[in-house]
Amino acid sequence: MTLICFIVVATLLVILQTTLLMPIPVWAFAPDFYFILVAYLASRFTLLPALILVYIIGLMLDVLTGTVLGMFSSLCFTGFALIRLFANKVVYKNFLYSIPLIALAFFALSGLVYLVFDFLYPDHLVPWVWWEMAVRTALVALFTYPLFRLFDVIHTYGENTVLPWKRLRTRPDSPRRRQT
Repeated sequence: MTLICFIVVATLLVILQTTLLMPIPVWAFAPDFYFILVAYLASRFTLLPALILVYIIGLMLDVLTGTVLGMFSSLCFTGFALIRLFANKVVYKNFLYSIPLIALAFFALSGLVYLVFDFLYPDHLVPWVWWEMAVRTALVALFTYPLFRLFDVIHTYGENTVLPWKRLRTRPDSPRRRQT
């Protein structure tokens, strides 16, 4: 049930990212909620469900907003791998240290992915502007704590919810015990 809940959350975040928070295609003040979800998946989920969700997020972003296919998927997978590398370390256990780590990972990986795709496909990407990426990185750092709290609530809901076909039901034709 947790996987289904997070597929719905990922879909809603991608829709929010691509429609409401992007009035123009090159808007600097759009927070990248998908990267915060990728960081949450890297730190709180087991490997296989997290990779499935990261693949779905990257695929949806590439189809809906990617100027060059594979750019968002590579950003999501490298971000997942980098944050997963630090997820079991002592520094990452304290949540106050993880917020700058997530923001710096977003900034560094955005620059790296931009350099790689600018080399492979010159003149297809929007020019890199430092202050815009600094604003987007600050927005990622600002929204990390509230979204992690929201994802924790959704995660506990998904773990505690019993699927409808797994609920125990009493049969209507079964004899009832007498209370004595």
